[in-house]
Amino acid sequence: MLVELGDRVSLLPGGVNIGVLRGDGGRMALIDTGLNETSAKKALKAVRQAGCEVAAILTTHAHADHFGGNAAVVKRTGARVYAPAFDEAVLRYPLFQPMTLFAGADPLETLRGNFLLADPSPVDEVVQPGSLLVEGLEVEVIPLPGHSLNQVGYLVDGVFFCADVVLPESVLAKYKIPYLFSVTDHLRALDTAEAVPCRVAVPGHGERVESLEGLVRANRALVLEVMEQVATLAHAPVTAEAILTGLLNHYGAAVTDAPSFYLLQPTVFAFLSHLHRHGRLAHEVRNGQSLWVTC
Repeated sequence: MLVELGDRVSLLPGGVNIGVLRGDGGRMALIDTGLNETSAKKALKAVRQAGCEVAAILTTHAHADHFGGNAAVVKRTGARVYAPAFDEAVLRYPLFQPMTLFAGADPLETLRGNFLLADPSPVDEVVQPGSLLVEGLEVEVIPLPGHSLNQVGYLVDGVFFCADVVLPESVLAKYKIPYLFSVTDHLRALDTAEAVPCRVAVPGHGERVESLEGLVRANRALVLEVMEQVATLAHAPVTAEAILTGLLNHYGAAVTDAPSFYLLQPTVFAFLSHLHRHGRLAHEVRNGQSLWVTC
């Protein structure tokens, strides 16, 4: 059921929150489409029950749970797809996602489920930060990179669809270490998101809020905490995989399958890169090992 957030802005809550924007002439734009065809059909049904049709899809970032329904929506409506630069390549070639998690190699079959490998989506327009006109609606594209290479949020009539720049505290408590492409960019994106003037903020997951302040604080605190733990684990030369094992043990995070492990492994590298960039870690290749140690 659509939740009205304004005259032209609605929300379809779910595992992934889908924004619904009312454009000119009953032409609607979706913000993300969810994981798969099921979520796509749910969104289409809600829009059509309101006597409208989907004409556009604004994708926040290239993770399968956010664009997995694109192909189904486009097939049924011919909707134009908008996506940020770099991430748009993954929409068109979804194998890039599990491939990059698997160190750039041919990924395991267990990494090819629909959570990591969506159906390909066309991309009609690559969006850049700033103003964007979609179906008669003025949309502000907000850069929020870090969780993905070039994630964006969309601000419409005071409603800020902020993607996965913040995760609800229940998710943070469950998964302990959220996936990040870049810790450096993510910390900046948290500052950006907190400064966006809005009356309602809609994260990609969880409940909408009037202010992002509390969620930004919780997400930033966890990132900084994990960062310090990584530095502690590197008090003597150590491999990235040993650091990951140390983090999992420290947080009591139960990782028992390949998708969970290979989402966290590059996240560790994101922390290592950030700490190295700021002069807190040194890196060397010695005795056939890639080693990290605090400076």
